Amino acid sequence: MSTQEVKRKLSAILNADVKGYSRLMSEDEAGTIRTLNAFKEVMTNLIQQHHARVVDAPGDNLLAEFPSVVDAVQCAVEIQRELKVRNAELPENRRMEFRIGINLGDVVEEEGKIFGDGVNIAARMESLSEAGSICISGKAYDEVKNKLLLGYKYLGEQAVKNVAEPIRAYQILLEPEAAGKVIGEKKVKPKTWQRSAIGSVAILIVVIAAVVIWKLYTPPAQQPEAVSKEKITSPQPEKPSSTIPTTPAPSIETAPKEKVTPLLPEKVPKTVTLPPRKFETASKERMAFPLPDKPSIAVLPFVNMSGDPRQDFFSDGLTEDLITALSKVPGLFVIARNSTLTYKGKPVKVQQVAEDLGIRYVLEGSIQKAGYRVRITAQLIDALKGHHVWSERYDREMKDLFALQDKIALETLKAIDLKLSRGEGGRIHGKGTDNLEAYLQFLQARELCLQYNRESAAQARQLAEEVIRLDPKYPIAYHTLAVVNVQEVGFGISKSPRESFMKAIELEQKAISLDDSCASAHAFLGYLYLQIREHEKGIAAGERAIEIAPNLADAYAYFAQVLNFSGRAEEAVAMVEKAFRLNPVGPSSYYYIHAAHSYFLTGRYEDGIRMDKEMLARWPTNVFGHVQLAGIYTAWGRDEEARAAAQDVLRIDPKFSAQRYARMLPYKDPALNAGVLERLRKAGLPD
Repeated sequence: MSTQEVKRKLSAILNADVKGYSRLMSEDEAGTIRTLNAFKEVMTNLIQQHHARVVDAPGDNLLAEFPSVVDAVQCAVEIQRELKVRNAELPENRRMEFRIGINLGDVVEEEGKIFGDGVNIAARMESLSEAGSICISGKAYDEVKNKLLLGYKYLGEQAVKNVAEPIRAYQILLEPEAAGKVIGEKKVKPKTWQRSAIGSVAILIVVIAAVVIWKLYTPPAQQPEAVSKEKITSPQPEKPSSTIPTTPAPSIETAPKEKVTPLLPEKVPKTVTLPPRKFETASKERMAFPLPDKPSIAVLPFVNMSGDPRQDFFSDGLTEDLITALSKVPGLFVIARNSTLTYKGKPVKVQQVAEDLGIRYVLEGSIQKAGYRVRITAQLIDALKGHHVWSERYDREMKDLFALQDKIALETLKAIDLKLSRGEGGRIHGKGTDNLEAYLQFLQARELCLQYNRESAAQARQLAEEVIRLDPKYPIAYHTLAVVNVQEVGFGISKSPRESFMKAIELEQKAISLDDSCASAHAFLGYLYLQIREHEKGIAAGERAIEIAPNLADAYAYFAQVLNFSGRAEEAVAMVEKAFRLNPVGPSSYYYIHAAHSYFLTGRYEDGIRMDKEMLARWPTNVFGHVQLAGIYTAWGRDEEARAAAQDVLRIDPKFSAQRYARMLPYKDPALNAGVLERLRKAGLPD
């Protein structure tokens, strides 16, 4: 290639390889290659998400080129944090830890490959890294030190082969508590001649200033020309835009007066519009479900970028709150949290998500919490067209979190071109809390409820009660405590199940009195009314929940149960099928139970058996599934299969009583209870 054809450019280079790769290969070659390929896929996905490309990836090495060194460092941090989580799932001797080096420098590009000192220095930085860590050059450090909330350790000047001058090197400290620290860097004292020069400049400035002041206060020899009032009026600062592109620091006139301690330096805007990216397009033909006849969306779990897995509740909470808000929009189809949660921590493509769930739009993002500051990135992707609809990065104080959640929800609706009426706009926000501590404790209580065991229920109760103490007007806290009351019945903790149900009803009524738009409270209240045989009240509560949140999958599932026991099974079928469509890959066991019940009551025995079997494939010890199978097989005249199902019931619960089971079912028509008892007896279950 001739000199004229040489293409030079300034790039950020990321170089990575595996520490101890030879040992891993010698112990288990096939397993090592599988892990390496899986980890490289994670790295490649993250690199592409940061607008970069993988240049080469031979063996255990990976070389990537970034247009921005900030993106390169941020990507490297995400890679190491993600691989740390994945390594925790492996035996200690099979863990695969990468070393990463980053440099900002001049490179030569030839046929897609890159060469030169910029690449060599990145390789040298990688060799200085410890397993699972990142080392960056002085040039890279100078660019990112004031732009990313990280800690750094100065490693001194390092020699690099074929590079004349030594290169400063810094290790990135990934621990959250190290953020903002620089360890080991010594400030260089100016030499004597430098101090002399500085002193001379200072004297010169003083002399010039004295001359200027003398001139200002010396009366002019002649009267100056008149100046118009407009010319001497101070310019007014412009009102800042809500979305500010990355620009140089504002002038003194437009800079904000208040002093804050930011997540990022004050020169970095609080809201940044991120550059567009392209994705593989989804295909309607490959979709697992027909595309809804209105805009459809899945909100993927926001990634916890804090480096502390214990903060997952915070990122998961933001995800659920966004889903809850969007679920209240009638003109939108929103996939339930349980289904999108199945993608958490997996390197999944947007195209695949859209095709799995049968939706058009995907909202994804990340959240990084540091002290009382928070950074949230969010991007809405049109999977059918394969590009961004909008993408923003927000840096805020934690006290602004609630307003920011609303903003992301409204920006999403605006991008999809959905307009809300004034009533709908107020409804999607609901009534939250201004108490940040109460909100964070509520998020933890909600996550504990989802774990569903005796210990988590006890902890959730403590937290929910504390949340109510911190903010007695926080509606969702009362709903959470109502759920805990019912869980205590299921775990045998409650001394009086009826009292626990009545207390739960009281708590849900309190939540609704504080915020009538709390759909979860209405939905669960319908279930509670059913348990005390208040069928009409249960139906009214279920209808209200769906009216408020037409995309709340659990509301449809609960309502189906109420309708089944109220003699309206045909309507229940429609409700439970809607619940499954909104929550196609992550439904709870009770979805299947209610669906099988609906199909049985409407004479669709084969569909009922299919639903029970699908549920039991996932939860084989769920006794209610086996009981339903025994009853449906009996009704269908398949006595041998009914007896086999009955044996499974007794294997799981040797003390099972058909009479007690039939008596507890809250049918509005007592004849249906008698029918259940007759079928279970015929299947061979004891009274």
